[in-house]
Amino acid sequence: METRYERPETVAAACALLAERPGKAVVLAGGTDLQIKMRSGDLQPALIVDIKHIPELAKIAWSKDGELTIGSAVTMRQLYEDEKIAATYPVLAQGAEAVGSLQVRCRATVGGNLCNASPCMDTAPGLLLLGARLRVASARGEREIPLEQFFAGVKKTNLAPGELCTAIVVPAAAQRLKTAFDKIKRVRGHDLALVNAGAAFDPEQKTLRAAIGSAAPTPVMTASLKNVSAKAADLDDVAKRLAALAVEAIRPIDDVRASAEYRRDMAALLCRRLVHQLLQ
Repeated sequence: METRYERPETVAAACALLAERPGKAVVLAGGTDLQIKMRSGDLQPALIVDIKHIPELAKIAWSKDGELTIGSAVTMRQLYEDEKIAATYPVLAQGAEAVGSLQVRCRATVGGNLCNASPCMDTAPGLLLLGARLRVASARGEREIPLEQFFAGVKKTNLAPGELCTAIVVPAAAQRLKTAFDKIKRVRGHDLALVNAGAAFDPEQKTLRAAIGSAAPTPVMTASLKNVSAKAADLDDVAKRLAALAVEAIRPIDDVRASAEYRRDMAALLCRRLVHQLLQ
């Protein structure tokens, strides 16, 4: 079967192309996951729709009230090199910088990372904690999907056939919100996460929450800890409580990269690390 390639220059044109071959067309952004699937023979699309040349999808924008919009074709490198994002949402910049190698980060896109829906994606924990939502478009119109409702399983999402993710929208950050990301991998440098985690501490509300990746079919969030104290004497207790919530939330498996037991231990370790980082 021959594969047709198209390079639209507008979202409307891209949606029209996707509507021509619902279920048999794929979106090309960075291509770092798509090319692997095609080379292995796991995917043989009838149509490739290249969205890299749609200007609005490669932009980062802030509203007057502090809401952040990340175009779906924004690369990992664009994200973590943006000084305002790094200052406002460290968990996003740190997660993006943890993806693959420099070469991959220069190509891989935020939208592609989310739509590939690998449980070990590094962008999801931070975006989940921040209450992000995905803006999607199709020939039928536009809608938004809360990220918490977007993932349907391992490499499965709730995108309908013919839909295109156009942006990730992050609500304005709470005043003094503190966030961070951490990751366990097999080797230094670039590697997939054995377990990754983000955490967010709101000192005004005294709440703390974590999101864990690579330890369940989809990234998951813990319940919120309330009345969290940042006193040095309480750090170990807070760390233990958050670690316990993380172990309760995840559903790790044994695979070629790590055992379920190891993932449970590492999820707890990451939560303890993040608590000490955010509350000290």
